[in-house]
Amino acid sequence: MTARFSWFAAAQPEDLTGLRLLMELSALRKLADRGLSDQELALIKNLADATMRSAKRGDVLGFLQADMTLHLCLLELTGDPALSEIARLLLAPDPVHAPPAVESVDLMAREAREHRELVDLLADDRLSAADDLLRLHLSRLPAGRVAPARLARPEAGA
Repeated sequence: MTARFSWFAAAQPEDLTGLRLLMELSALRKLADRGLSDQELALIKNLADATMRSAKRGDVLGFLQADMTLHLCLLELTGDPALSEIARLLLAPDPVHAPPAVESVDLMAREAREHRELVDLLADDRLSAADDLLRLHLSRLPAGRVAPARLARPEAGA
């Protein structure tokens, strides 16, 4: 881990959730201000649907990957490469801390519905409602989802 990202390992999950909230709310506003093309909307709808398919199958790791892909795509659509790189660190799925599938089905289904609703709100230019939903969505993140274990491992020779 490079020194400039070493604070991720020491950060508390709620700090990282707060960082995600700042980044994703800012991205949401940028996207709403510029608008999304039909192709961009179709892409994020497909990504939101992928989270629903994984949730319905009870595929925790598939859901985490689809969730990360959707959130990263929204951030990447802003065109800010620094934002995207930081987000990759925050959003990396952590199979070590993923909840067991039996306990996760309802949570995954709720999050998948929120993903689709968020896309629909963006498509309808309902920024205030999208902002509120994103705040709610990120406020319920499990701790293991915001502090990937791979970032907390010491480097060899460190």
